[in-house]
Amino acid sequence: METRVLNYFLKIAQLNNMSKAAEQLHITQPTLSRQIKTLEDSLGTKLFNRDNKKMTLTNSGIIFQKRAQQIVQLIAKAEQDVSDQQGLSGVVSIGCVESTVTNFLGTMIASFHSKYPHVRFSMYDADGDDIREKLDRGTVDLGFLLTPVELAKYNSVDLPVEDRWCLLVPKDDPIAKQTKISLEALRKLPLIIPSRNIIQSEILAWAKTPDSELHIVSSQNLLSNSLFLVKAGIGYAICASGAFSNRPDDDIVSIPIDTTTVIKHAMAWRKNYTLSQSTQTFIEFIKDEINNPDSLWQLYIKEKREKEN
Repeated sequence: METRVLNYFLKIAQLNNMSKAAEQLHITQPTLSRQIKTLEDSLGTKLFNRDNKKMTLTNSGIIFQKRAQQIVQLIAKAEQDVSDQQGLSGVVSIGCVESTVTNFLGTMIASFHSKYPHVRFSMYDADGDDIREKLDRGTVDLGFLLTPVELAKYNSVDLPVEDRWCLLVPKDDPIAKQTKISLEALRKLPLIIPSRNIIQSEILAWAKTPDSELHIVSSQNLLSNSLFLVKAGIGYAICASGAFSNRPDDDIVSIPIDTTTVIKHAMAWRKNYTLSQSTQTFIEFIKDEINNPDSLWQLYIKEKREKEN
């Protein structure tokens, strides 16, 4: 099965139209139709329902679409990695959570890019579980994760990045006037919490309460949609302070939660897996920057602490 045919199939699935797909692929419609028919014959199943000019995926087609996308992504990644061996270029693929670690990563990429301008970066925003799944599949090279996280099967480096737990509140809510939210007050509020089980367990641990005693109205993997729920008065969102500071909203206030628990971060990549030269170099670059007292990030942390004091 050729990658070219997989791309043909994916284009039709995207456009739901054979003629439009043929036009964008720069081939004739009869040629494209024959290629799809041959693909269906080789698989022994129909991939499309044909209704006049519209083509929709069958159940088998939906399953095949997911696998085809993964195959095409992996092949593209392999081609990037092979070309990367010819010199320090190519693409470093990164999955990153929403937190203060985004600022750290941006600083690292900026410094690295000034030294290696031909290396490009592909960024993917998600929660820790999604990022680890993509690490396992090989569709991202590096994961920047907040802890706690299961790292036993990965190589990892602890990062000099910390975050705090906070509560997001509508600006006109009476709670918005408070400078800190106590754990006792938190237990009485309708809450929107992160969806990852390991993070939920962490929250329950520092909140010192079972989930049956919390009023949980919703969960989230990323913060975006929760902001609308907060503004609508559905609940108050618990999140890492850096996740909100990266996308501030004038209608919402972030209030620190009265807990000593600090959110830490780690960089992870697959064990027993050959990384591209550019990815390996980027990992070593970050390790060096972490230990360099004069690095841009260390200077940033120093200035931040001086402002806070």
